Amino acid sequence: MTEIIAFTTPLWEIALRATAVYLTVFLLLRLVPKRTAGKFSLADLLTLIVIGSMAKSGIVGDSTSVGDIVLMIALVLIWDYVLNSLEYHVPLFRRILRAREAALIQDGRLMHGNMRREMVTEDELLAVLRRKNVTDVSAVDSAYLEADGNISIIKKRRRRL
Repeated sequence: MTEIIAFTTPLWEIALRATAVYLTVFLLLRLVPKRTAGKFSLADLLTLIVIGSMAKSGIVGDSTSVGDIVLMIALVLIWDYVLNSLEYHVPLFRRILRAREAALIQDGRLMHGNMRREMVTEDELLAVLRRKNVTDVSAVDSAYLEADGNISIIKKRRRRL
């Protein structure tokens, strides 16, 4: 029974593997356009499954004991907590770690450069406008791709006579 729980990998190696893989995957996922954060396609889901499987192999390696696995999971959760705390408490880390909104429409005009950078097609944006009962882009004051992957629409105010 002790063999199941005992550490079979040196603690420094467990810490190094868990930290290196978690931080690498975290940084790589920050490079992915944020629209994938809000809406998952089949390809996005498959990518996450494959990344998770490869990350598991990178973290676990030849480790098989429950103790090794539990420590690795604990380290990943600790890093998640540390990064979230740094993002919340330190403005510099907030600017680095937190995704920002991107303007997709300004004063009724499509912002094609931002759309291209965020990989949002005109058809996708027009579909969101239709769901918000907006039939004409010129009726939109602004639209933003939010950090969570959703698109916010702010309609122009109608002037009263």
